[in-house]
Amino acid sequence: MMPQTQSNQTPIERVFSMGWMSHSDDEVTFDATASVTRSELAQVLGKAFKLDQRSTAENPEISVQDMTGDRPDYAAIQIALKTGTMTVDSQGRFFPDRPVTRAEGLAIFAQAYGVFQLSEDAVTELLNEYPDAVDIPDWAKQAMATALQEGFVNSDRNQAIRPLEPMTRADLAHALIQYLEKQQNPAFVSEYL
Repeated sequence: MMPQTQSNQTPIERVFSMGWMSHSDDEVTFDATASVTRSELAQVLGKAFKLDQRSTAENPEISVQDMTGDRPDYAAIQIALKTGTMTVDSQGRFFPDRPVTRAEGLAIFAQAYGVFQLSEDAVTELLNEYPDAVDIPDWAKQAMATALQEGFVNSDRNQAIRPLEPMTRADLAHALIQYLEKQQNPAFVSEYL
């Protein structure tokens, strides 16, 4: 069980109360072990980071080959694409229902967060602390290092970050709570790692 927060709510309850995430399809449980899809990630990050308020959200619509505008998640995905938080592949496909890996999801989270100040040497030094960091794809290393430094990554006791495993809803909730705590208390040190 996760510790209670200052407001006497669990981290999951706080994420719900912020409107960033909701219950699973059955509308009763959270299902912390369920995989996060690209669509869900776009929707959650849009809410948490207020992507629609960024100036780039006014950019022209991005052509997406594998989905139509009548999907309920279409607007949130377009905002994620217009702001550069997420991208389509070289054929213009978004793969909205595909689960994301922890590396992909946390790299996208870091992209929404928007702070990439680490030098290449600092990235290498930081990632060397984690035995499975060698599994992080090259394109995600800078963002994963940022996510690790900011406390968005929940690692296990062996410092394993499991970059190629599916990102779960619990992983996303953890990152959101860390982000929320940073907004409310800039000197916050993660109590959940």
